[in-house]
Amino acid sequence: MALFDWLKKKDTMDLSNITKQPRRDKGVVDFTESLQANLDLTRGLYHNTYPGLKLAGGLAFAPIAVPVWFMGLPVPVIDDNETIQKLLDELLKNFAMDLEQIHIQCHRDGTIWVFPKWSAKLNKLVWEFIGDDIVTDIIRDLETGEIVEIITNEEIKVSTGNGITANVGRKRSFTKEKITVEWTGAAQVSASLRGKSSRNTLGIMPIPFPNNSDAQEVRGHSDYERILPDLKNYHDVDLALSNFLAKFQPKMVQEGTQSIDTWLANNGFDSIADIDVKNIDFIYNIKDVEKTEFAFPEGAHDAYIAKLKNIFQKLVEASGVPEIAWGLKTEGNRASVEENMEALIKYVNGKQRQKREPYIKLFSDSVRILSAVNIIQEAIPEIDIEWNKLDAVSDETRALIFEKFSKGVSSLVTAAALTKEQLHKLWLGMYPEATEEDYDDFKRGLSDMGGHKQWSSASYFEVQDEPGDRTLDDEGENGEEREDQEDEDA
Repeated sequence: MALFDWLKKKDTMDLSNITKQPRRDKGVVDFTESLQANLDLTRGLYHNTYPGLKLAGGLAFAPIAVPVWFMGLPVPVIDDNETIQKLLDELLKNFAMDLEQIHIQCHRDGTIWVFPKWSAKLNKLVWEFIGDDIVTDIIRDLETGEIVEIITNEEIKVSTGNGITANVGRKRSFTKEKITVEWTGAAQVSASLRGKSSRNTLGIMPIPFPNNSDAQEVRGHSDYERILPDLKNYHDVDLALSNFLAKFQPKMVQEGTQSIDTWLANNGFDSIADIDVKNIDFIYNIKDVEKTEFAFPEGAHDAYIAKLKNIFQKLVEASGVPEIAWGLKTEGNRASVEENMEALIKYVNGKQRQKREPYIKLFSDSVRILSAVNIIQEAIPEIDIEWNKLDAVSDETRALIFEKFSKGVSSLVTAAALTKEQLHKLWLGMYPEATEEDYDDFKRGLSDMGGHKQWSSASYFEVQDEPGDRTLDDEGENGEEREDQEDEDA
């Protein structure tokens, strides 16, 4: 029975100490990790394709995507080993897009598994993403809690010809000693895919990335868990409001008419079916006898609007994602806005800390694979993770980090959800080593870039008589191009 049963009478409910219960002789600890992620639901929410929640699916995007945009990328670093550091830099460059997918699927689905392996067919290192919904069994050591075996079971739908599909089953077992693969299903497909059992030379297994997991839990929890009931509530209320407004369109009320046929003829209608309220421009009535009114349930939908606002407020509060990340203009004084900004940074930093250990494992295992393939004899030193360390990454990776950060900033700036000063503090909070500018220099730089954007998007005829910021300097490259253009015009 549920702890809270509102059908019970008050005198039969003991609420004196509901956070505790009578002592048990045995406590139950579940090491089976038997609750898988419901990817149909979480993916459907994120992409707004899940039936019964589509009117709230747009609200489900921001609490997952915006924090990911601000997280940036984990940068693996080591001390005094140039060879291994080059491998790590190459990994970061090649798998930058995969890192963003790890963050999205981890927060959205609760858990994502990543299996680093060498592909003989592709002749390169790959990171295989294993959805939590196909991980059927997790076997753990009772003394250490360490995972000793992972079993996955999936059904794969493939195309075998023009409009022809087939289903094949793949069951795999991963241990530190061996990896076993079994194929079942369509004969025309599975015949070419033979089951095998191979030695796991490096002892590498799929690595779980859990989100908000409790102690001793391997699987995590989706960020949708806290807000799913309110998302459903929002959808239902919005749907009810839409049905109400669609049904109760303006109605015409006609009074005092002695002969409906005469009234219809006077107003150019052949029958009542010809009357279209929205297309009526003129009504002819006999003075002091006939009267026409248009009725609409004024204010009847206000309760729906108020409830939607209340549910949305609950969504923001329950999600843990600060209000500013939803693209809203934060109300209140300056102090409350700055607190909102600090909360966003702390939220993002918390997500980064959750993934430190899994990323150390992922990069370490990847380097071990590359070292074995390239016959690098050097011992792999301890790897550490530093987020968005811009001076330790390549130009391509640095550009990607800025691209993701810019997505998040753009959503806030477009909605006028933060000021220039708040943007400067957010920049310093996320990338403290990237700039030494004070706020005045930062603001001046934004204004200069705003002017440059306005000029660059203007036509040649709009700016030809206004020098402004068109040249890099008096004798610069753009100035030479302007002189050439003027010669052509002459």
